[in-house]
Amino acid sequence: QFAAQGNGFYKLESPFFNLFEITSLKVLIEGLFDGIVSSQDTITVELRSSNFPFNLVEQTKVLLNSNDECSVRFYNLQNGIPYYIVIKHRNSIETWSSVPQSFSGNQLVYDFTSAQNKAYGNNLKLVNGRWCIYSGDVNQDGFVNSTDVMSVFNDNVNGITGYTNSDLTNDLITEISDLNIVFQNNVLGVERKKPLGSIISQTSE
Repeated sequence: QFAAQGNGFYKLESPFFNLFEITSLKVLIEGLFDGIVSSQDTITVELRSSNFPFNLVEQTKVLLNSNDECSVRFYNLQNGIPYYIVIKHRNSIETWSSVPQSFSGNQLVYDFTSAQNKAYGNNLKLVNGRWCIYSGDVNQDGFVNSTDVMSVFNDNVNGITGYTNSDLTNDLITEISDLNIVFQNNVLGVERKKPLGSIISQTSE
């Protein structure tokens, strides 16, 4: 972007002019969704290269509202370049878009909730007619396994309250409803699905 001033042209340096936005990103987190409405919580949205080793390009944390939707802004991207969209949540399975997505006119929309094949490896769970990201990865190792089950079980027995990773339903109490979710997804063998060879990065929620 350039502006005329006095006797010359000057390049304007501002993040605004490099703003890229996913204007509508729809994501349902299983534990936050009661089949009708969702509890609000933050998610981390990553954009990753479409080519091996699928390096992280940019990431940001946003609030997912009660309509399961958010807008996400980035500043170091290019139109027409495909990126994988990766969703991370503090106690849910890391989930990738089925295929890389490209911005056009600095904008993009994506809906993980509309079909199972919107996630890489069809890694979504149907809840009351809508597709959700699996909950239960309490320790964020990419698997819902016995370690996660024991973490929720122990916090339930100990009466743990507050905003904790073992509270999958986000009601500030670790209870039997949380244990049911993690137990079922452990039995199903739920795990992260992503392109072969992609680099694992740690993102705290």
